[in-house]
Amino acid sequence: MKRVLLLIVLCFYSMTYAQENLFTYDYRNVPQEEMDVFMANEAEYWSKIHANLLKKGKITGWALCTRVGGLASEPNVYFFIGTGSYENLDNGFDGWAEAEKEVRSTMDTEKLKLIDERLKQDKFRVGNVLLSRSSSAGSSGDEWNYLVHNYTNSTDVGAFLDLQEKYFKPFFEKNIKEKNTKQVYWNTASVLSPRGHGYNWNCYTVDFFKNYSDIFNAWNKEVIWPEEGMTEAGKLMKDQSFYKSVVWRKAMWLDSDGNLKTFWD
Repeated sequence: MKRVLLLIVLCFYSMTYAQENLFTYDYRNVPQEEMDVFMANEAEYWSKIHANLLKKGKITGWALCTRVGGLASEPNVYFFIGTGSYENLDNGFDGWAEAEKEVRSTMDTEKLKLIDERLKQDKFRVGNVLLSRSSSAGSSGDEWNYLVHNYTNSTDVGAFLDLQEKYFKPFFEKNIKEKNTKQVYWNTASVLSPRGHGYNWNCYTVDFFKNYSDIFNAWNKEVIWPEEGMTEAGKLMKDQSFYKSVVWRKAMWLDSDGNLKTFWD
């Protein structure tokens, strides 16, 4: 039995290693009265450091999203940091201090003093998750502003992702291409760390939209969903449903050249 379990674990790590499409979600719960300072710190300081890392190829992307709706007790901000490869996962930590030093050397001394005072603000971190992207359909360019995370605690992550690849990837590819839906992109990912029964989700699917209303009015025509895929995927989820679905808004991000873009009031 132990040998079987070991083989399952080794197969899982072999699968994720082959993909090398890694990224991190860093979740925060920022009090509303602290939000303006928090966002200013990201725009004027931390985003510059990530832009430095992006230009050096040590990360593949950076974005900040804010939660729309939901419970006040849940995270209301998360950062996406694209790692890309396992090599970057290691080298990114080595490059951080150098990137921060380089950014600080370009900043006005008086402005830096004010920023350093603001940086004493609590980080409000409530969780950090390392993931590996699996399937995708559509375009992940700048045309989206909202996304829905469908968190899943699957009894078999590999089987769940295989079903997504077999049934739902072609379904979304077809309908996005034919403009049967307002959805512009879809992807799946598995959690690499942390893992175990103590956590509420171990993989997820994500739906991307341009407008908030598109989430609730997504289809331009009636479509035939892959019933077999839905049935089989349901068997791998508690109560045959996602653990929860959360709407997020893209608020701040870096384009491919490292320029800061914002969608924040």
